[in-house]
Amino acid sequence: MPDFGKALKQLRDRDRQPYLTGFSPVSSIPLSTQLQFLKSARPLTYVPVGSASRRETLPPGEVESTPFGSHYIVRKLYAYNYYHGRVRLSRLSIPELQKLMVLMKQRSTVTDRNRIIFLDTETTGMQGGAGICPFLVGVGHFDGDDFRMIQYFIRDFDEEPSMLYALGEFLKGFDLVVTYNGGSFDIPLLETRFTLARLDNPFQRIGHFDLLSPARRLWRNGHGSCRLVALESLLSFARGPDVPGAMIPRVYFDFLQQRPSPELAGVFTHNVYDVVSLAALSIHACDRVAAEPAAFDDPLDLYSLARIFENSPDWRRAVQLYERAIEGGLPEAFRIKALENLSVIYRRTGDPARSFQLCRQLMDSEIFSLAAFEGAAIYWERTLSNAEAALQVVERGLEKLENSPGNKRWRSLLQARWDRLQQKVIGFPSSETS
Repeated sequence: MPDFGKALKQLRDRDRQPYLTGFSPVSSIPLSTQLQFLKSARPLTYVPVGSASRRETLPPGEVESTPFGSHYIVRKLYAYNYYHGRVRLSRLSIPELQKLMVLMKQRSTVTDRNRIIFLDTETTGMQGGAGICPFLVGVGHFDGDDFRMIQYFIRDFDEEPSMLYALGEFLKGFDLVVTYNGGSFDIPLLETRFTLARLDNPFQRIGHFDLLSPARRLWRNGHGSCRLVALESLLSFARGPDVPGAMIPRVYFDFLQQRPSPELAGVFTHNVYDVVSLAALSIHACDRVAAEPAAFDDPLDLYSLARIFENSPDWRRAVQLYERAIEGGLPEAFRIKALENLSVIYRRTGDPARSFQLCRQLMDSEIFSLAAFEGAAIYWERTLSNAEAALQVVERGLEKLENSPGNKRWRSLLQARWDRLQQKVIGFPSSETS
């Protein structure tokens, strides 16, 4: 009961929010009112799923039969010359995708483009859990240079086992599934539904690459929101009128209850856009790590790309990207971080003098930099064997922390270094500071 009361309160709060216009009047009915309709004692009249009134609201497709019953499928073909915004889908390169996956610490491998599947679901809820049902599963894959889209749809809940069985059989032909936030939502949800339906889980043998984390690393600093719809601007793709994701469950319940549901076709279109945009954004992400940035790229995007390369074998590219980002005009906080990272890279790769120059520049900044004082102390102690000068650098850092709101962890780290250097100076006197 407490859970039901909490859920009812959330629904009532949601009903107070203004709804988007441009849809049918039915879609503006509050969800709590729909629940009252479902709970009402009056008898409900159900129409068979194959009735004409149901078929009129669905996009053109066909009924597919399996040993578990039947379900509805919609197919769409994107020819080899199709451009999604400014990205041609047939341009996806396996070597570039593999490079992206390696940089993102992904262990999955794939050698054949035709064995990659792009997947997105539309569900009866947004929060996950065993009670959430995926009523529409969209998958896209390459067939040579063409891109084929298949959507599995259940016209009622009893068609879910049939849909899952067909989806599982289809996935046997693929080695890698690509999703967007699928690692925490789509894939766990589908795995749960396969288990509840007592069907083999096809995802146990398929590699998984979720593009959300790479997208955040590549574009969050420069573009803020990393929702798939928001990042479509990078592809120069605009959806136009679209059914908001939060409204999709209600549209499906309208369909189940035989209410006018003109928005249902828009749900199919929304799902198609999600899958095709996922494929196009994967290509764009591959371009970011494989091709040279444009001359006027956003400095924050260059900074983000440098952070990806700095701990890879291609660290020299990180140096170039950091320097370009700094020259392009980074916000001060990002500029400080870029200089810190550059100083560490130079120190680790055998150029301590250049590292020390950057540290001295950072030490004079109004923003306190722990990496600068530690790096300068390391230079004096290890490169020039001058522990007294290193001790003076640390003392300067501790003094600067006293005059500004400092971090306790920074103070403790510098104090520990000061204690060690003090003992070293006392035990092993060094020459006068140069």
